[in-house]
Amino acid sequence: MVCENRCGCSAFCQRLFCRAMPPECSDNGEAIPITSNQLAEARDVKFTQNLKEPLSIGSHILCTGTPSDDLPWFAVNIGCGDSATGRGDVAVHFNVRLPQCYVVRNTRRHDKWGAEETTAYRLFPFKINRAFSIEILVDEKETLWAVDGEHYCSFAHRNPSVLNADWIQVTGIRDANLKIQKTDVYPTLAPAPLEIPIRDCMSAPADDEPSWRPNVIARLPNGIPEGYQVVITGRLRPLLHSFAVDLLDCAREWPRANIHVHVNVRAHVESQQARQLVVLNTWLGAWGAERRQRSARLVPGTETTLRIVRGGDEWAVFTDDVLVGELEMRAAAAGVRALRLRGDLYPRRLLLCPLAGTPTENV
Repeated sequence: MVCENRCGCSAFCQRLFCRAMPPECSDNGEAIPITSNQLAEARDVKFTQNLKEPLSIGSHILCTGTPSDDLPWFAVNIGCGDSATGRGDVAVHFNVRLPQCYVVRNTRRHDKWGAEETTAYRLFPFKINRAFSIEILVDEKETLWAVDGEHYCSFAHRNPSVLNADWIQVTGIRDANLKIQKTDVYPTLAPAPLEIPIRDCMSAPADDEPSWRPNVIARLPNGIPEGYQVVITGRLRPLLHSFAVDLLDCAREWPRANIHVHVNVRAHVESQQARQLVVLNTWLGAWGAERRQRSARLVPGTETTLRIVRGGDEWAVFTDDVLVGELEMRAAAAGVRALRLRGDLYPRRLLLCPLAGTPTENV
């Protein structure tokens, strides 16, 4: 399965709702090119830090700097071999192309580049003359990348692996700085997660409720009692690709939390059909068996309401009061303590309330 935006992402569920961002255009509608002189100058601006000990699971790299208007291209490289001549192998190449408004990830081995990845969980976050903070977290099978405290993308280990890296190099940033340490949490710069408020009903006034951002992780400190539901109201992206809602046992990106309920709505799979695919699953140390049905009838660009209801022994999922899927409880429901929303549903309101009095209908 391949992303509709030429990104080449796999069917692995954490990448299904990511997308490549469109290029920035000039006044005549053409993409702004980067000249060979700009590329050469960017590559000449280098900051290299040799590793005193190998990277390992939990290694955390913080890179800060400010893009310059005369160097509209920069990269963070993690590699091995000869870094001075640029002929060494690169385990991860994180290449920010400001005029085109996207970030390329790749690997180079024996002077040959692999397949590019250009997908992301959020909009392009970099701007000329605005300082940034990039966090890189080394996990067992991938590196995780956050920008200014928000998770941006992941990159699966290839050959060579970051676990065999000798150096980290930043090119194209004059004030680049690197800090390498171990961490127990990622992203380290993320603000404390907000708490989802409890209300008597879905129509309760929204006074003093948080302002929610896309790709949010929020706390449910008292879980979801039986007969209650978590409600997400928000707007769907006009070019709807996919989104996912996870009920977690902890409000964090890493170490990876267990997922009691994974709801993934995929509009890009056979997108000509009238209904979108709904995939339900759990991640309890590993992915379980999927439940799939083509049951959602969402209209891109409109506001929608998604509800996950806790029953006696199963979870029920509704979109706009239509039942679109059910999943048996595969772990104790009392363990749910957080919600994560990613992808093309931009939340306006999140709340927890009783199911009583809420209209429902079957698909």
